[in-house]
Amino acid sequence: MVPVSASFRRHKIVAAICLILLPAMIGFSPRAQADQEYSGSTNYLRAAYQAGQVVQTNGFLRGDNLSGEPIESFQSVRLEFGWQTDGSKGWHHEYNFPTFGIGLYGADYNSDELGTPTSLYGYFTWPIKRTQRWKFNFDLAFGLTNDWEPYDPVNNPKNTAMGLGRSVHIEAGASAEYRLASRWSVIGGITGTHFSNGGTQRPNHGLNQLGPILFLKYDVDDPAATPDVRRDIKSPKEWNIAVTGSAGIRNLDLKFEDPDLREEFGNQSYTILNLTTVAGYHLTYKSRVVFGLDVAYDETVGDLIKVDGINRGVNAEGETIDNFELGVVGGYEVSAHRTHILVHFAYKVLSKEVPGRLPKFYQRLGVRQFVYRNWYAGLNVRFHEIGSADNLEWNLGYKVSL
Repeated sequence: MVPVSASFRRHKIVAAICLILLPAMIGFSPRAQADQEYSGSTNYLRAAYQAGQVVQTNGFLRGDNLSGEPIESFQSVRLEFGWQTDGSKGWHHEYNFPTFGIGLYGADYNSDELGTPTSLYGYFTWPIKRTQRWKFNFDLAFGLTNDWEPYDPVNNPKNTAMGLGRSVHIEAGASAEYRLASRWSVIGGITGTHFSNGGTQRPNHGLNQLGPILFLKYDVDDPAATPDVRRDIKSPKEWNIAVTGSAGIRNLDLKFEDPDLREEFGNQSYTILNLTTVAGYHLTYKSRVVFGLDVAYDETVGDLIKVDGINRGVNAEGETIDNFELGVVGGYEVSAHRTHILVHFAYKVLSKEVPGRLPKFYQRLGVRQFVYRNWYAGLNVRFHEIGSADNLEWNLGYKVSL
């Protein structure tokens, strides 16, 4: 049995209070009528408990920590508020009348070296198959996490999983939902979750976990009457151009015996800038392929050139142009209304060869939200080797149809 810490009990108490009070606060609000033919979207609450396994991906988790014990398990609670689509929009039909919402998450690893993190996230549930009482779903969530106990060279020197008190929260899973009564449902599933600060602060091996989850769901409104037949939504079959500017921080934790070099180059943070221009073509109503160019400015290069010179016994200095690089990019993007998820693969075709520079082949996983007309904001995690995070990319962009 997993021990329960006092802070985790507080997570559960807060979730329980919110679950009791929220129906009273929102249960009598009028429902928006999307169209005379449709009932309008409806709201629901759901709370969950999860217990599972921490994937042993680094020495800290395997037991090379201050306690001398492996960090093998976790437990978590969450409270979510969501919207059930009613079929009044084309994308409702494309995703088989999905649900979406926001959630608050708290976890406990029974370890003072990791802390009790809390996440705020958005989620999307896509019913793959539905019957009168059953729904079989694919689930996605993306958010931000706070309250980790990060690496500290004095107080927390073994924590190589989390170098910063904040991280991104990425989650995917599958679930089955069964309606117990007119407004009550129970949901069981399994989720995998990844936490990482994206290389913003080293060390950053990240944390991965997997486990079963159990939800209790309450429909605040009478459940939406979704149409019996899904509309056939035609793909727009159009080209568009998207221009995205992004900025992030990359941390280098270079090791030196010389204390002067440690002070100058050890554990330093650098600015990473990108301007990405892609052309996209819609394959279906909800997906498109993209290809284009990625121009980047990598501030780490100047110091990497100096360090390389020190290692070779020469005085080396870089030029500003050395920090720039050009890459070609291609990828796949999935959209649900104004929210898009992207997976991009890129390769540098022009860049100065410097030891320690990020590899030529890199990837992006991100989410963007259209906030005003064709303007969007988003957050990407940039990787290399399909999993080693380089940095986070906070971005702003504009898309135009051709």
